[in-house]
Parts: sequence; C-alpha cells; structure tokens
Amino acid sequence: MIKSFLHIGISVIDLEESVKFYSTIMQMNIDYRASNKGEIISRIVDIKDTDMDTCVLEKNNLRIELLDYKNNERKKLINYPNQDQPGLVHISFLVDNVDKEYERIKAHGYEFNSPPMVARENGPKITYFKGPDNVIIEIFEKNSS
Repeated sequence: MIKSFLHIGISVIDLEESVKFYSTIMQMNIDYRASNKGEIISRIVDIKDTDMDTCVLEKNNLRIELLDYKNNERKKLINYPNQDQPGLVHISFLVDNVDKEYERIKAHGYEFNSPPMVARENGPKITYFKGPDNVIIEIFEKNSS
C-alpha cells in the first residue's frame, strides 16, 4: 500500500546555488544534508562510481531532494523537456499573492515567461519562470471567489 507522496528529486549542477535558491527565494526549510558514495548507492541509482551530495528541503507537505552527482561531464548534458513533452515539466508553489511574489523573485534576477495571468474564467492566477538548472517553477494563487 502506498502511504503518501515523499519528495521530488532534482539533479543539480551547483548544489549550493540550488540550496540557496530553494531556501531563500522559495522560502523552504533545509531538512537535512547527506553524502553518498560507493558500490551500494551506485547500484541503487544505476550510476557507476556514484559520489553525490544531497540536500532535502521542505515546505508544508512538499519536499525536494537536490542531488549533486559531482560528475562535471554529465552535467553538461542536462536538458529538461519543454512543457509539451512527456516527463516532469514543472513544480508549483502555492502563494497568497502571486503579483507580490512575482516582483520579489524577479528582483533576484529570475526571468518569467509572462507576468501573472488568469488563464481561464474564475481560474487561478499563475506565472512560470526558470530556476536553477532550468527547472521550471510555477507560482500559483488560488482564485478567491
């Protein structure tokens, strides 16, 4: 029996930059950090000679595990899908005021696809931007009516 959702894992290029982004910009709390290397973890993740550092961050029921495999050659190959391609395409954060968060995050130098908009009648107000490692982030404000 599946008990609950646990976390989303994101492979990162620069662990410290990503930790700073998710803890400072996205206001998540650091749960723990760990390092893994050797034969057992290599078998589990199916990556030869695995040597990785991880950091798990949380906010309410959402947990993100950042994974730095420390393999500079592989990091050059990172290519995330477009929104219309199969696979994990974005992560979303619920906010009280999307306009305020848009301005706050934009002031840190992140570029958005568009300003916050309502895409359908009585729908939520949303906007998307790319965070570290080209991970697409949605900020989402529920319709108050």
